[in-house]
Amino acid sequence: MSTASGPIRGVVRDDVRFFGGIPYAAPPVGANRWRAPQPVRPWKTERDATGFAADCPQPRRKEDAAFPQDENCLTLNVASPDLGARKLPVLFVVHGGAYFVGSGREPFRNGMPPLVKQGVVLVAPNYRIGRLGFFAHPALTTEAPKGTANFWLMDQVAALRWVRQNIARFGGDPDNVTIIGCSAGGSSINALMATPMARGLFARASAHSAGGLFNANRPLPQAQEQGLAFAQRTGVTGDGAPSLAALRRLSVAQVLAGDSGAPDFGATVDGSWLPAPLSTLFAKGQIAHVPLISGSTSNEASVFGLMGFGRAEMARRFGIDLSAVSASYGLSDEAELLRRVQTDFLFTSAALGMTQLAARAGLPTRAYQFDFVAPNERSAKPGADHCADRLFWLGQSPSADAESRALAKTMSGWMLNYVRSGDPNGPGLPPWPATQDGRTNPLVIGQHIAATPDFRARQIAPWFDKWQRESGQSFGWKPTP
Repeated sequence: MSTASGPIRGVVRDDVRFFGGIPYAAPPVGANRWRAPQPVRPWKTERDATGFAADCPQPRRKEDAAFPQDENCLTLNVASPDLGARKLPVLFVVHGGAYFVGSGREPFRNGMPPLVKQGVVLVAPNYRIGRLGFFAHPALTTEAPKGTANFWLMDQVAALRWVRQNIARFGGDPDNVTIIGCSAGGSSINALMATPMARGLFARASAHSAGGLFNANRPLPQAQEQGLAFAQRTGVTGDGAPSLAALRRLSVAQVLAGDSGAPDFGATVDGSWLPAPLSTLFAKGQIAHVPLISGSTSNEASVFGLMGFGRAEMARRFGIDLSAVSASYGLSDEAELLRRVQTDFLFTSAALGMTQLAARAGLPTRAYQFDFVAPNERSAKPGADHCADRLFWLGQSPSADAESRALAKTMSGWMLNYVRSGDPNGPGLPPWPATQDGRTNPLVIGQHIAATPDFRARQIAPWFDKWQRESGQSFGWKPTP
């Protein structure tokens, strides 16, 4: 088949047509490193798209050790149930990985998602991660004042533009695109909602374990200071064009070696791609006016454990004093208090808060908390881990037990309805009410499923208050304690 850039050859996988490694932008190498994505150079000879292309450069993980990496990585993968169809809904999946690992392989790790076979075209792009995708420097700002720092976001928008231009050839509807992601992928969904550069490129959004109220972005001057510190770690000093040229000559290995420890990458408020902090743009209604789902899990703390964020690091990095909020939680066990706070301050509060801000702006929104743990793990886990719900939305069960399989069917049923119409509700599914302006009522998804008005209001109140103080914005209400 053909794309706007040239012919490609795909393959049938699990009765689905799959096309992998399709370029959506020129290689971001050499002079194009730390530049906005450039147009693809068209090709005439049929391109092999039967497998995945290289992942973007990242630290090696055991589960990805066999996958090639290359700075030339701006490609995407497409799965279609029927190339001859017309106007099938499109699901655009942004991978997670703390903005420093991961790839567009993510939705296919457990085989072809059942949601595709039910009539959805799925698109999963690579985008620049780590320092190659998140880099601010005075010389970069001088070079491109309106296209600096947020190269990861520019890549995602470029991939969405490719979808608008090409997806009808795969049976998809360019006017019916749903963007979805978990963790850093969910944060990306918030950013795509907020950036004016993505307007009109998607019809609805679904942000999972995304955060958004706290630690979601940084001002350009701070990002530039961090960029200069990175450059110095690689042996490059100065803030002018010669320094930038030297940085572009670094090998990929040298770039990766310039960062160590816990990842600290995130959106930059550059005044153009992100005119203001994400939550401020949500609070002012300066976002895409499309339906929004936002949710989190009941043990988001699992991701903090992986990064070593204990009590001291929480205080240093996020300014959180556990003793100041302990009364709201009523817990004497410090370890359990830390777990609950880690779960709530970045994730639960944001899932409820971002949908509330969007609802105030007139958007149809829904919130959820995922609290399901497979039967064989219930005695060992305090709740659902970070992004534990990700596979369920695509119709895949990470466990073979009947409860998990049934929940995957239910959750993919909601998602199928949502990508088709913007409303997840439908026959045979538990009802999921919209967020009400002035009141949280998330759907709690566990062994039982039910909307829960004023969900954990006493525990969430300190985080809403913290956000209002620090942002200068307001929800216009306070939850009932």
